[in-house]
Amino acid sequence: MQDITNFIIIDDSKEDCYLIKKRLQTLKASFTIQSFLSPHEAFDYVLNTVATTKSIIILDIYMPLMDGFEFVEAFENLPKNIQDNYLICALTSSINKQYTDRISAYQSVKFFLEKPLKTESLLDLMAS
Repeated sequence: MQDITNFIIIDDSKEDCYLIKKRLQTLKASFTIQSFLSPHEAFDYVLNTVATTKSIIILDIYMPLMDGFEFVEAFENLPKNIQDNYLICALTSSINKQYTDRISAYQSVKFFLEKPLKTESLLDLMAS
């Protein structure tokens, strides 16, 4: 994924956003990182930003008000030209197979990561 220049972190935990951002910064690659505690704000950002390169969205599945499932459902209703600029990577601390199968079934969810996030997982994500 050499053309990735942007990461968008969506997680209702300030600590998790901070930790993911720090992990990404250890990769020493040049990309921007946006983080959102609110999936609604992140959705508005995706909707209203003109993307020029692919972005990876690291999306926590379990959040109040709008969870990862609802975010993905709304995302998949966006025009195809917007969807094509993003890859969604689901993130969770749950090992419940029912939930991981459910989120993985969405067409726009291309990857799955588990908390706590490891640098190796991010390297695998970027290499795929």
